[in-house]
Amino acid sequence: MFSENGFIAKNEYLVSLLVLLLTSAFAVILDSLLHSAISVLLVLQLGVVVVSLIAKRWMALGVAIASSLVFNFFITEPRYTLHMNNTEDVVNLVVFIAVALATSYLSSYIKEQKQLLLVANVRSNILLSVSHDLRTPLAAVMGALETLETYHDKLDQDEQNELLGSARSESHRLFRYIENILQATKLQHQGDELSLFKQPTSIDVLIDNVILRLGAPCVSRMPQNMSPILTIQAALIEQALFNLIENAVTFSPDGERVEISFGETQQALLIFIQDNGPGIPVARQKEVFSAFSSFRQSVSKDGGSGLGLSVARGIIRAHGGDIRILPTTQGCTMEVSLPKEEAH
Repeated sequence: MFSENGFIAKNEYLVSLLVLLLTSAFAVILDSLLHSAISVLLVLQLGVVVVSLIAKRWMALGVAIASSLVFNFFITEPRYTLHMNNTEDVVNLVVFIAVALATSYLSSYIKEQKQLLLVANVRSNILLSVSHDLRTPLAAVMGALETLETYHDKLDQDEQNELLGSARSESHRLFRYIENILQATKLQHQGDELSLFKQPTSIDVLIDNVILRLGAPCVSRMPQNMSPILTIQAALIEQALFNLIENAVTFSPDGERVEISFGETQQALLIFIQDNGPGIPVARQKEVFSAFSSFRQSVSKDGGSGLGLSVARGIIRAHGGDIRILPTTQGCTMEVSLPKEEAH
């Protein structure tokens, strides 16, 4: 659902240069072995196609021109000189540029169609999910309030408080669901370019806020010797942590503890969230971070939209961090990493 922070996406210039160097070296070696200008031309054009598929259009044009110059310098006679003295040299340059432009436009078109299909799929899933996940808590709130209104005089104080508590709990559930829907939509459209309003924030305070919002006595935080301060958008990171910790509570057996602890590497602050639930098979660990994932929902006490973990990962990645599931013999341990470059 959300855009990936892949190596290629972050290093388009470096990858494009590497492709150019590799194809140029291979072309020269191929020429020395086969003495086939056509084979060399195809290898260089293949490099142009690869760059056109993975990088920006101007990078593809640059590689196309550079590949044409490599062919002109190393392959065409007289060798080791740059010359555009005849029609064939000009045609080669035009062909390289045409290949780059055609492939780049085709790649852009395919990516746009893929994105449109993804958006349509997300919208369809949201509509299907809304029909159940909005209706269920809303019906519970309406039912509790209508019962209170109809039988107010016949209910004792404890029963009235129980109905109000049920309505309040379900309204909070409804609010969290709508909040996740809004964030999922925003992340879908903006992805890694999500606008963030960052400020120095205590992670301790965020964790305390999450525990307070959850109101779950089973959640505990392990003692620590650090008081991490990160420059983040506090509301978004709090929501991401809330989704992760609520997920751990949801899938933990009654009475089992959910433990939150901290760690660090040279580059990142680490937050560990450990539960004693049924765990997640290795083969399905990527699936749980997909929007509307159904795997853990099938073993949940109260179901869910399947948006929580997907939104959490999108928010964390928008901050330059990541979430992964650590190998464990029991339950599930999730590791949240946030880069220390954000720290002050």
